[in-house]
Amino acid sequence: MQISVLTLEKLKDLQANRRRLLKSLQTIRTSSEELKQFDTSTAKLMDKINREAIRGLEKSLDKVDEQILTFIGEDETLKQKYDLMLSIKGVGKVLAAMLLVYTHGFNRLADSRKLACYSGVAPFTYESGTSIRGKTGVSQFANGELKRVLHMAAVSSVQHNPELHDYYKRKVEEGKNKMSVINAVRNKLLHRIVAVIKRGTPYELNLKNNL
Repeated sequence: MQISVLTLEKLKDLQANRRRLLKSLQTIRTSSEELKQFDTSTAKLMDKINREAIRGLEKSLDKVDEQILTFIGEDETLKQKYDLMLSIKGVGKVLAAMLLVYTHGFNRLADSRKLACYSGVAPFTYESGTSIRGKTGVSQFANGELKRVLHMAAVSSVQHNPELHDYYKRKVEEGKNKMSVINAVRNKLLHRIVAVIKRGTPYELNLKNNL
């Protein structure tokens, strides 16, 4: 079944609105935290003044998230892909919805390597000239919002997914850099997401060696 272009456009608009609300919320909170370092009494006053604004922004975020889920639920193909992603422990509602928007329902960026590059988590080696290689890094030309949410998903996975927790612990004990291991976890999540979408069946632990 074909995905509704109109639904994708609505989801895109809602995603943009969600981004603006988050930015406003983070700006207020950051300003308050910075003020506490210099003037605690004024910071408390500002916290009191901003409390209602913060609650309002949080309620607006909740409404946006509810509407995103409503639109996804009204499109059978999007809902199927959304549910497939949620079958992967560590992949939450925000990440799943965001991926549907940025991949156009996985009609674009359906390759795990391309999706990793777009998300800013695919490692590559810096090069100088044609033969001199430097340290490994990730692309700076990436979707920062998606990278941030994916990072949070990876951290949550390391904490609550026994399989990925053991993987993280093992790699760190082997001497791997913690952030490099987190990046590897982000890649694992994306590979699993693409795999379940292509396969059309939920993620299962007994398939982990293939993913």
